[in-house]
Amino acid sequence: MMDTEAAVDYFSLHSRKKRDVDVEMLDYEYVDKCTDADLLKNILAVLQSGKEGKYPQLERATEAQLLKVLPKAERDRIERLQSQPSYSDIDSEKAALASWERAMEQKLQRLDVEAQRIAAPRNRPAVRGRAPPTNAPPSPLILEVTTSKKKQAIPAYDWRSWEKYDVEAAERELDAAEQRKQDDARRQRDELHARTARRVKEAQMPVSVDLDVLTPTEREVYALHEKTKGNECFKLGENDEAILYYSRSLAYDPSSAIVHANRALTHLRLKNLSSAEDDCSSAIQLDPTYTKAWSRRGMTRFRRGKYAEAVSDFTQALVLEPANREVEKLLKKTEEKWLEVDGTRGGTLQPEAPPMAPTTSTFKRFEIIEDDEEEDVRPAPATSQPFKRFEIIEDDDDDDDDDDDDDDDEAHEAEPTDVPRFQVLED
Repeated sequence: MMDTEAAVDYFSLHSRKKRDVDVEMLDYEYVDKCTDADLLKNILAVLQSGKEGKYPQLERATEAQLLKVLPKAERDRIERLQSQPSYSDIDSEKAALASWERAMEQKLQRLDVEAQRIAAPRNRPAVRGRAPPTNAPPSPLILEVTTSKKKQAIPAYDWRSWEKYDVEAAERELDAAEQRKQDDARRQRDELHARTARRVKEAQMPVSVDLDVLTPTEREVYALHEKTKGNECFKLGENDEAILYYSRSLAYDPSSAIVHANRALTHLRLKNLSSAEDDCSSAIQLDPTYTKAWSRRGMTRFRRGKYAEAVSDFTQALVLEPANREVEKLLKKTEEKWLEVDGTRGGTLQPEAPPMAPTTSTFKRFEIIEDDEEEDVRPAPATSQPFKRFEIIEDDDDDDDDDDDDDDDEAHEAEPTDVPRFQVLED
């Protein structure tokens, strides 16, 4: 008993501060007067090691003195660890065990009564030369998911790669790839047929089992047995077998929300998202208070890109179980993804900005005054400058040009005399 208690290490002797312990310290009087917790831990470690001999009474005295000098929190922790189960705990465990035994006895009695009342004949193997009847479901239990890698094309701007590109080799490669694809498709088709036949054979119920004549209690027992095997396969990573056993369990008892949710999780692991969502919906329909069904359907819809529905499922799961931190993290992540994709968490587009009112630019009035009505005035080309008011004044006096010097004459020869002069009139 002492060895077991020492192995538990209630006093955390492995993390004690090392202190030197003399043989004179291994004494009742010294231990009773010692108030150093670290030294008492070292004394207890020496006594438990047996280097100086075995003294069980001295060990118990050292433990009692150590409990006195330890802080209250640590002392309470050690006392809880050392405490034995109370009589009430023992009585409650005995009552639970007795209740389980009574439930098993009642189930056995129901099985016997139902078997005597129905008295269904036992199915016998088929006659030789005839195909035995199958109880397999019409559709395959497991969907095959195949993915193919797409070869990366040469970018249009990569001229060096295009110069090295061999058209004939590419054609030969395409022909070979097409042939390989046909061979792979043929081989996959044969493997799929063989696998489907094998799984149909595995999925079918034994010849001695007829679902139509089974009693409800027998269905419950068989369903629980298949569910247990499915859980074991799921833990081992055998997902195909897990789906097979879960499907068998649902064949016996289709009203189990837990089995639907377990098979949905297996489909989710195999990336059969549509089947996983269907199983989660069935589980929710059977038990709307099942939190795992809501959370797993939320995870499935998140992977399918249905962020609005996923947020709704996670929210409902939090309503049923508000203290679930994992669901809170999933809800936050889904809302962030929804905000990134849709632009809003509420699922509605943000209102568009109102159209801008037309700006009123400042126009300036201009007036064209012509002295000679016969002359045409061409309008000035449109510019980005604001309009200004101009007055056109024409001079009829031609004698002024004769008095100018030679430079002015050259300038007038380069400039037409009929061009009107403009005078800017400010408003």
